[in-house]
Amino acid sequence: MAAPHPFRASVRWLPMSAAVLLVACSAASPTSPATPAGSPSASAPPLGVVSPSVSVSVAPSPVPTAAPASVEPSEEPEPTPEPTPVPTPVPSDLAACGDGQAALLDHRSEVPADLHFGGATLEFTTAGISLRNGSYGADDAIPGGLGLDRDEIAVRVDPGTHIILRGTGLTLRDLTAGSHSWAAVDFSGGLAAFRDDPVGLDWRLRADGSISVSAPLAPGDYAVELFPRWQSACLEGDGTAYGRIKVNG
Repeated sequence: MAAPHPFRASVRWLPMSAAVLLVACSAASPTSPATPAGSPSASAPPLGVVSPSVSVSVAPSPVPTAAPASVEPSEEPEPTPEPTPVPTPVPSDLAACGDGQAALLDHRSEVPADLHFGGATLEFTTAGISLRNGSYGADDAIPGGLGLDRDEIAVRVDPGTHIILRGTGLTLRDLTAGSHSWAAVDFSGGLAAFRDDPVGLDWRLRADGSISVSAPLAPGDYAVELFPRWQSACLEGDGTAYGRIKVNG
């Protein structure tokens, strides 16, 4: 049996009384990207404590995916109607987002709790997160496979069907996507773990801020792991979501 999926870094916004781990990080410039996902053993002080001495840098397990060659038109039919993502501001508007930890907390409502994948809603766990102006960032650590259940509702499609991945009020910027045989998913440890290697899925950016993911070509039952990068009005980050696809024979 293969080892569980490597740990992923994540921020889970809970009520202020709950324990939330944050690691502060300052960017070199206002346009620097979000901090990469955290390491398996990473830990951080309670919310509100700045600890620049702690660093985390382990990325999710490599998944062979095709980089987008171009932006795909947005006229592709949607599996289910979804709200149009809120346009992100131009760089000159980012000054209104504020700076530092207080500003990041002020915009915590922008952190997505779920993503829509075709007709399914997937639990989404945010990893590295930062203000888009680069003034403050934070992350935490969680195990892989979080959010995938034994009774996960599957998106049923024909081979190679384009399935739309989108978030409410978000622009999705990038993606790593892979599939596993559903029969190779192990839930015995309380979290989903995969006994086979991921097979990369093709995807394309769409002009409306969503991403089109191509289903496997071979009929079957699949678990899908999705590692998107996202952007909201004042924040940007990455994270993990897991779903299920049944490809018709």
